[in-house]
Parts: sequence; C-alpha cells; structure tokens
Amino acid sequence: MIKNIFVSATVLILTLFYGCDTATDHVKQNRDKELVVVMDIDMPGYFVLNGESYGYQYDLLKDYAQDRGMNLRVIVGKTHREAEKLLERGQADLVAGLSTQTLPSMESPSNVPLYTTSYVILTGVKEARTFGTREPFSLPGELRGKRVLISSGFKSSKNYDPLLDSLRGSDTFLSARNAMELIEALSDGRYDYLICEKSEAQLGCALVRNIRQVYDFSERIPVDATFSQQQRGTALREDFSTWLADYRNGKEYAMLNCLYFEKGIVGQLIGEQTGRSDGGISAYDNIIREVSEREGFDWRLLSAIAYSESRFNPYIVSNKGAKGLMQIMPVVARQFNISDSEVMKPEINVMLAAKLLNKIERTLRISPSASYADRMSIILACYNGGIGHVLDARRLAAKYGGNPDSWADVSLFLQRKADPAYNQDEVVQCGTFNGSGQTLAFVNTVMDRYSTYCSTVKR
Repeated sequence: MIKNIFVSATVLILTLFYGCDTATDHVKQNRDKELVVVMDIDMPGYFVLNGESYGYQYDLLKDYAQDRGMNLRVIVGKTHREAEKLLERGQADLVAGLSTQTLPSMESPSNVPLYTTSYVILTGVKEARTFGTREPFSLPGELRGKRVLISSGFKSSKNYDPLLDSLRGSDTFLSARNAMELIEALSDGRYDYLICEKSEAQLGCALVRNIRQVYDFSERIPVDATFSQQQRGTALREDFSTWLADYRNGKEYAMLNCLYFEKGIVGQLIGEQTGRSDGGISAYDNIIREVSEREGFDWRLLSAIAYSESRFNPYIVSNKGAKGLMQIMPVVARQFNISDSEVMKPEINVMLAAKLLNKIERTLRISPSASYADRMSIILACYNGGIGHVLDARRLAAKYGGNPDSWADVSLFLQRKADPAYNQDEVVQCGTFNGSGQTLAFVNTVMDRYSTYCSTVKR
C-alpha cells in the first residue's frame, strides 16, 4: 500500500545547488568524484522506497556532494564495526550515525554534528482515540499487554531500557528493518504500537491514513557524521564543516527542517499527490504536460529537471537567487519579458524552463545525426553551467580531434576548462570554468531520473 502510494508521491523536496567557492583546494584537486557514505544499521530517519533514498541526513549529504561536484554513494545495513573497517580501509569517506554509538576503536573520531531528532510512538486510529485518556497517565500502562514494535535505533535512547523493563511480559519486538516496512506492518494490524524516529513518523502519517502519532519522547537524539582519519577524510571533514556552517544560515536549511520535523508539513506536501491516478510523477503533471506539448519536449524530461532542481517545491529560492520548480534565475525571466513577481508561479516557471531549453537548442545547432542522449545532455549542461562554457568546450573538442556533438567529448573538455593549458586557448571565449563537477553531476542525475520515468511512467 505504502509503495503504491509512494510511486506517485515523489515530492520529498529539496535538491539544492550552491557555488563551489568554499571547497578546499585539496578536496577539489584530489577527490575521485564520489562521496561514499555509510548509513549504519541503526541509522534513524533514513529509508529507501522503490530504490529511492530519503531522509534528513541523506538530503543534507546529497546537497553537499552535488555542490562539490561529487556523486553520492550510500552503503547501508552495516554494523558499527563494519562501518569502522570501511573507514580504516579507505573504502568510505564518512559514517552517518547516532553520536551515542561512536565507532568503538576510533581514538579521536572526526565527528561533525548533523542534527538532533527524537523518537515518537505511532498507533492505529482506533487505539489513538483512547490513548492518554486514562488518569493518571502512564506510558507503560498504555503499552502494557500490547504488541509493541520498536525500531532498532531506539536502543540508543536513555528511554529504551527503562521502558522495556516496565513492559516485561508484554509482546515487544525489536527490528532493524526499513522504517517504512515497520509502518506498513503497523498499518496492517500486525502490531498495536510502533516506536520510530520522528521524521519517519511524519512521512508515515502522511502516506497512511489509518495511523496517528500519539506520543513524543522528550529526549533529543544527536546524529553525527564521522569522517575517515586518512588524508582525504580529514580534508573532507574540514570542507564539509565550512560548507555546513554556511548552509545553516540559508533558507534551504530552514526548509529542510520544516519538511522533516515541523508537524504536518510533510503530510501537507505529500497530500497534494495522493489524489492523482497511478502512473503520475508529481502534483504538477498537468502543467508540465501542457507546457511540454507546446514546447516540444517529453514531459518526463521536464519532470526529471524539476525533481533534480527542487524536488517539486515551487517555493524554494536558492542562495544564488534561482527560483521555483525549475530554479529559474531572474535574468532568464527578463529574457522572456516575465516580471520577477511572476517567476514563482508553477505554470510560468515551467514555461520559462522549456523556452530556455528551446533557445539553448537553437543556439547550439547540434547535428541532426547526434543521438538524443547526447543532444539532451549537452543542452542540460548549458541549462546548469551556462551556454558560453559549453560552447567553449565544443570548440575545444572540435580543435583537438573530438566530436562537438558527443557528450563524452564535450564533458571532457568542459572539465579541462579549469586547466590554463586549455582555458587560455584562442578558441575559448568565456575563460576558466571550475564548476564542471556540479554540471556533470546535474546532467547525470537528470538523465538517470528521466530514464527511470521513461521505464515506469507513460508518455
């Protein structure tokens, strides 16, 4: 049930883009284009549905990786000892986990606090009607004799041992399964109560109509990122700490907390999706379809851009000033005589993105013989990194024996534009380009998501 609803509810919002100015030179020059993160087995607030990853810390780390031009790879289901070994061997860059479960043999762990959360209790609608009505209130009294399912991360809470001691003789079950599977088990009536992390509970209550949150434990649970102590890990930790300090001063950080922790927000946003028929992508399918038909694009491609740019959030404004579903810059709106006050409207925002894509395509004059994937990848690179830099890369490709209509060749020379040996070439008109990592990650993300939509959603 949850899975069926969630296929059409792809609006857990927030793909954010930032400048690369604060990255340390060491990380910029020596990273291997991949940030490998281990989510330990008891990691709260991280879950996977239909192959998609979600969670507060996942979105946070994904934003950092994208900002630094890296692809994020997540390793799941590892114990603390297994996670530690991956760090020691250099097979992972960091471990996201509860700070109360610091990796055991790290002499001086390189920890960076990510956020704090709490645990809550969920139950079905029928149980919720009577929960807390007995006087005097006693939590053990409410749960005793019931089937209580407990997410394994709760073991780190100070409430865990006292609660279990008070429930001896009752049916209590501890599970490290995906939080959404636990919520589904509660919804199906296999258990009477579920103790899980707060953001997971928010999502569960939004997706499943017959469950309610009835109790919030007051204890705050901190979550840390523990970085490898090897040279790369040390550089990443310093760079991430600098980035995080700046990120926390922005609107995106406030939105992240709003989405995952403020009561009702996640439910409200996902609720926009649940009234649609199966086979859709977002609440803005009709708008995107209509614009796509007018402008000559596959609506699933525009949807992939919207997901990658904003997670279908029409209200997001980046720290660079990009706005709305498609993250349109004010300068783009002015090109098409649209006032700044209109840019945030979804129908206007999507229209501007489609017109910009068409304008880019006309300017590029890519050969009709080029493959669709090459054509769209080059266009998307312009959308993200600027057409001037892409035109430079195409000219470089042509000069040095490459194919200016091949994304493989264009992306290669786009990266080389950071090298004076190339950015000072006579065919280069826009100078140095240091943002190729972010642009390549954007193109890969959009094209991968577009491929997924093509295989799962009708045209």
